[in-house]
Amino acid sequence: MKLALIQDQLLTQAGSERMFQYMVEEFPEADIYTSAYNPQTTWPAFQNHQIKTSWTNYFIKNHGQFKTFYPLLANVFKYWNFYGYDIILSSSATVAKYISRFDGTHICYCYFPTRAIWNTDDYFNKSTKSIKVLLFRVLLSYFKKQDIAAAQRVDKFIGISEYSRRAITQIYGKEADVLYCPIDFERFKQGNSEKKGNHYLIVSRLERWKKLDYAIEAFNLLKLPLKVIGSGADAEEIKAAASDNIQFLGNIDDASLVKEYGRAKAVLFTPELEYGLVPLEANAAGTPVIAYGRGGVTETMLPVNKQLTGSSFPTAVFFDEQTPKSLMAAINQFESLTFDRSALMRHAEKYNIPSFKKALRKYVDDAATEAKGFPKKKR
Repeated sequence: MKLALIQDQLLTQAGSERMFQYMVEEFPEADIYTSAYNPQTTWPAFQNHQIKTSWTNYFIKNHGQFKTFYPLLANVFKYWNFYGYDIILSSSATVAKYISRFDGTHICYCYFPTRAIWNTDDYFNKSTKSIKVLLFRVLLSYFKKQDIAAAQRVDKFIGISEYSRRAITQIYGKEADVLYCPIDFERFKQGNSEKKGNHYLIVSRLERWKKLDYAIEAFNLLKLPLKVIGSGADAEEIKAAASDNIQFLGNIDDASLVKEYGRAKAVLFTPELEYGLVPLEANAAGTPVIAYGRGGVTETMLPVNKQLTGSSFPTAVFFDEQTPKSLMAAINQFESLTFDRSALMRHAEKYNIPSFKKALRKYVDDAATEAKGFPKKKR
């Protein structure tokens, strides 16, 4: 079986890049493609592999530039030649699914339909008036048609959650299977040995669409200690709104991240996302979560007000609105609760890497077997 692995970009240390790393580990014989690769800014594991990039790699060096050149990159993938591969497995939140020149089976592990197109106001912020964003909005109808057309060329979609699957079906009109993203449980469980502090923790890219603004406002009012790990395009704006009880640590190494997860009283999760690795990583380190109770987090977390059976124990406190008031009420509720650290870890262990790799391998092998006996169809 000749296999190609395709990723939107390898420029950041985010969840989709981590999932792609696990794909590369499971299929080391595959050829690896991406639009742009910066070994200094993405996960170090990719340095052990040969990465094939497009010509855009010469001028796209960070995620901000990737977002700027999104319309160009859609066509870069569309006209990239992938003929001769039996299976093409794309890891896509944006443009990797746009490929059109192939004669094998295209499986897309789709995080969510392209957020910049389908959640434009959240992605760019309603008040943003830059020429780049205004032009993007003018062309939005064209981009939506282009995105839907690209999705029709995908043979098999895999969503990362039921929330993701429903969006794929609703927007693209395509059925999808579900394979939940894993966490590195063996690494994050080491955080359980850390002594608990009295502070809360956020681990996130510092960008508007991650909805950190109301959390900052809530902690400005509560005067409780909060640590924030991560960087991003809107870091300076977010930092400027924070009071002295909020500490920004920037990007930190993996070992330090594990320790910070273990030391936190609770980890906050503020956006509505299709999944979210952070809550599970926190649980693996023996730390409960306070999360906005919509999106994929409702599939992976067990909130305190949910009727639980058997050996299940709560892993999180949910709040209903993305407002300082709602978050503050959840924090006050959390302060009166206790959580079983061992139960948190047992819950997180279900989302382990070996199980993910085994399921993905079976999915790819089944697709290859299914395609045998049929002539390759040139697109």
